[in-house]
Amino acid sequence: MLKKSELFQNGFHISYFPLGDDIRLLVENEDWPRLDSEFKALTKKDGRLFKFLNEFHDFNEIEFIISIRDAKNDWEEDGIWHDDGSRVFAFSLSLTLDADHVEGGRLGVRAKGSDHFLEIPTPGFGTIILFLTGLYGFEHKIHQVTAGRRIIIAGWCS
Repeated sequence: MLKKSELFQNGFHISYFPLGDDIRLLVENEDWPRLDSEFKALTKKDGRLFKFLNEFHDFNEIEFIISIRDAKNDWEEDGIWHDDGSRVFAFSLSLTLDADHVEGGRLGVRAKGSDHFLEIPTPGFGTIILFLTGLYGFEHKIHQVTAGRRIIIAGWCS
């Protein structure tokens, strides 16, 4: 059940989730295995991120990935519109240390079937974007990163 529907105008809500210097250091050192372990703890039912997200919507579990989009990669391109299937909502938690130097990498959000969509620029470290999925009639995509590097914890709640 969506608990704060007024916050999801246009299908998304932007907030801040405090991350410690330990997380920042793991990102700076590109210690992806330890970063993954830290987020496994944060996303358990007793974890801080689980509790934070549960204030917005009821759900049972969180899946996540560390998403790194870098303009230096030859394969970097626009994503495709998708709705995350049966997941109740999704989030994008920025671990990007230099968001001011990222071009592209915007999160597009739209009502399913619409040609009109909103683009949210890559946010700074600790900013979290919560967005509704196909269950609520929304879909999203990530646009190509054309300069810089975008590091995000992409997650789904079901």
